[in-house]
Amino acid sequence: MGEATVRRPARNAFEAELIALVGAVYASHDGLAGRALVLEREALAAGDREYAALARLVVADLDNRGGRQNQGIRDAQAELSAAADRLVVAKAHAVIAGGLWRLGDNAEAVKHAYEADRLLTEDDPLVLRVDHAVILAAQVNDQRLGRVSHEEYRVAQRLADRLGHPDLIIANLNNWAWSCYREGDQPMALRLARRMEEHSAQAGHPMNTSCADTVARVLMADGQTGRATRVLEDALAHAPSTDVDAVPACLITFAEIRRAEGDVPGALALLERCRELTRRDDVPEMDAIALRLLATCHADLGNFESAYREMVEFHQAWTARRTEQSEALTSVTQARFAIDEARRDRERFRELAERDALTGLWNRRRSDEHLAAVLAAGVTPMAVALLDLDHFKKVNDTFSHEAGDCVLRHVGDLLHTLTGPDGHAARHGGEEFVLYLPLDPAGALKTCERVRAAVAAHDWSEIAPGLRVTTSIGLTSLRPDDDARTVLARADARLYAAKKGGRDQVRC
Repeated sequence: MGEATVRRPARNAFEAELIALVGAVYASHDGLAGRALVLEREALAAGDREYAALARLVVADLDNRGGRQNQGIRDAQAELSAAADRLVVAKAHAVIAGGLWRLGDNAEAVKHAYEADRLLTEDDPLVLRVDHAVILAAQVNDQRLGRVSHEEYRVAQRLADRLGHPDLIIANLNNWAWSCYREGDQPMALRLARRMEEHSAQAGHPMNTSCADTVARVLMADGQTGRATRVLEDALAHAPSTDVDAVPACLITFAEIRRAEGDVPGALALLERCRELTRRDDVPEMDAIALRLLATCHADLGNFESAYREMVEFHQAWTARRTEQSEALTSVTQARFAIDEARRDRERFRELAERDALTGLWNRRRSDEHLAAVLAAGVTPMAVALLDLDHFKKVNDTFSHEAGDCVLRHVGDLLHTLTGPDGHAARHGGEEFVLYLPLDPAGALKTCERVRAAVAAHDWSEIAPGLRVTTSIGLTSLRPDDDARTVLARADARLYAAKKGGRDQVRC
């Protein structure tokens, strides 16, 4: 049947509830939104922002499946924009993929589905890996015409079998069977449908209505209309629904069987029942499909006036549906743009808060944060240099503070250029700067000598005639037992030695 079931213990109660919620989305939505809200509140109370965000994304997924794709996609986009956590980013991509797919934007949906799957690792909760693999497999195949790409389905099935969750196992088999049915691979579709029924029987609970519709369609195509009827009757009487269009789809399939058997009045009754649901729950696409079949049934009975009216109504409804989908996608795009702009603004303001206003280099706060991060990560090789402009007070006193500011700006430009693509420069305060150079001692000394020479050789006369600027530099490499205080103290001692030794030099 598949690989041995793997049940890694949940790391905490929040993960256990998330696993339960993600699996339950494929079974029945009754009470799930309330449970997700409880998970969010409890996670926030415990200071766990990751699981609070994941709980909100479960609600967004439920919105998508309940026909509220605009809301679901917007909420997921907001989480994606605000998140720094990899699991949250991955789940947000998965929810956006599902919403866009339901709105008909399959090309954009599959990009998000790929990101959702790619971001997860072997150590992440298996239920999320299964969920994202199932989504990717379905959406990759929704892009294909003429053949089914089985590999994505096989990968998702192996993961689902490892997890052992019957609803996720059946969900992937359902999507796989539907792809085969749609592309005319009836033998494969029939094998997969039988596996769905076997898993349902083993688990002891009925397939949801979406899965029952797939099985009935496959059986009907195989000429097994009696079995297809029993599957539909049982689903409509007992099965839970996970998508707002699932019951209408079952009723349409049932009506097609009735019509094929010659029971046109029975088909009409099922279609009227279907339209009651589609109008009540606002499912315009299924309503349009029901209208088209109604017209066909009335034509079968010779009631051509009714058939004509319903065909006109079908075309109007189908055009309106396409317009609604287009407007919904436009609205989603506008919301995504607004969220991205807000994120860019936040990043812009954060960048401004971390920059020295005069030189554009990092300020002291950002410099200290970077040094702390480098030390915590144990980055090697790494050198730190303190740089001080020689006799800078004389520049201000002799040539004016405005000239001094111009010198600082020019030095900032030189440091930004000469530290290289991987190095960083910051204004430490006044005329003192700090350099972070991911280089070995020899390479760092070479860079510092270039900096010293560039400052000394610069044509400062364009700021003020007779102006000359030099710099002294103290250089050290990080040691395993260093902290920020010891690193900067060592660099400062070497800077002092450079000053005392005659200035315009590097000491290491």
